[in-house]
Amino acid sequence: MQVFGGEGGDGLGFMPALAAPRVFFDSCDGFFTNYNWREEHLERMLGQAGERLADVYVGVDVFARGSVVGGRFDTDKSLELIRKHGFSAALFAPGWVYECLEKADFFQNQDKFWSLLEHYLPTHSICSLPFVTSFCLGMGTRRVCYGQEEAVGPWYHPSAQEIQPLFGEHRLEGDGRGWVKTHCCLADAWNGGSSLLIRGVIPPEVGNVAVRLFSLQVPVPPKIFLSLVYKLEGPSAVGVALELTTGDAGSCHVGGIMMLNGEVMRPVSLSPAEMSSRQSPRPLRVPPTKLARWVGRCGQQLSGGWVQRCYEVSLRGCLLQDLFVSFSRPPGSQEEENFTCRLGEIQVVDANSLLAPLPQVQAMTISHVRWQAAASEGEGRPAGLRLSCTLHWSYLLPHVRCFRVHCCRGTGGGSPGRGLSEPEKPTFLGLAFINRYRIVDLAVAPVGPGRDGRVEFLVEPVPKEGFLVPRAEWGRAAMLYSMPRT
Repeated sequence: MQVFGGEGGDGLGFMPALAAPRVFFDSCDGFFTNYNWREEHLERMLGQAGERLADVYVGVDVFARGSVVGGRFDTDKSLELIRKHGFSAALFAPGWVYECLEKADFFQNQDKFWSLLEHYLPTHSICSLPFVTSFCLGMGTRRVCYGQEEAVGPWYHPSAQEIQPLFGEHRLEGDGRGWVKTHCCLADAWNGGSSLLIRGVIPPEVGNVAVRLFSLQVPVPPKIFLSLVYKLEGPSAVGVALELTTGDAGSCHVGGIMMLNGEVMRPVSLSPAEMSSRQSPRPLRVPPTKLARWVGRCGQQLSGGWVQRCYEVSLRGCLLQDLFVSFSRPPGSQEEENFTCRLGEIQVVDANSLLAPLPQVQAMTISHVRWQAAASEGEGRPAGLRLSCTLHWSYLLPHVRCFRVHCCRGTGGGSPGRGLSEPEKPTFLGLAFINRYRIVDLAVAPVGPGRDGRVEFLVEPVPKEGFLVPRAEWGRAAMLYSMPRT
């Protein structure tokens, strides 16, 4: 357990809490100050905090109430002073962006607010593979599964949120005509409820622009597989590609980058001056044989106008540091190029992991069953039934993004020779992010005397690598039911 102290409402700084007596600060793991402070208060606290500067959390009110250095879109002024003196920050009420500004511009304002603070906040790097994100915010106006719409209407599920990129507005060096802006957008999605929208201008004197999306600190396996799903909106011939930077993890060696025509680049050993260099792998129209089972969409036009590009890179002794998306002008173009690109998904995976057999959904059970009669749908027709139950199964969670839960409902005849009829096409029920899913008031077919009802539940694992698992490999559990004889 950690213990944090805080000062009274009328204090201006940290000093009174240290002065009488210091033992209180020494007994705490950290201390929060009020947000009505000036730089002189920070200077006085330097000597009192000693070596524990990072344990002092200087308050910053985003609403800018009272006498403050900065708030709202000037919050970076407060962060600048706090970092100048080596303290930590306690950011209070960043909900100002939503509560006080136009709701329709929330995503743009949210990105603007945090991009202003980006220089003063630590970046959490991706440290392991596979790294996969569809930029889903865990919400949307509809739900999409790999380009196919599966549900229309607003939804919200925090567990469905995936890793978000480093946002910001980027202006190119020069006369300022070149720029790139990124923000999340609910208007379209490849998987989930949102995608990353990137808009920009490539001026005539610039060949390409690159946007840093993610920071990584990943030791690279011998061979990595990358995938980019994107689409350009409107008429545009701008080229889109992934780029990554590598750093020294001993002695970095680029063994080969697969080219579009299947050739392999000459192996390159990086010199110390090149240890943090940017690699631009070329897309594969057809993936290597070992990957063909899992990746069949590479280089193809997908539904909804999406395109998937695949890459394979051989590295040894390297450390992945950054992931970029690059936009280049068409060959021969001398004009200013405007572009709007939507990113649907990025994958960086260990190629060998795609060869390992998938774990199976096992030990699937149905428990906590509750039946409830529903109103009859018409005169002379039996009353409907509502089923509530809990599904449970075993699976290694690090291997999946989520589980898709389905059901098949049907009835069978009571004649011993007939058995059960074929179940209907699976109906999608929802997403699960743990090995458990609660079903509430599911409508099932009513049954008459001498007949059985049947409902089957299916659990489809969704691997992080993004491929579809055949239905024969889903987990399943069936329930037979009948009306009690009177």
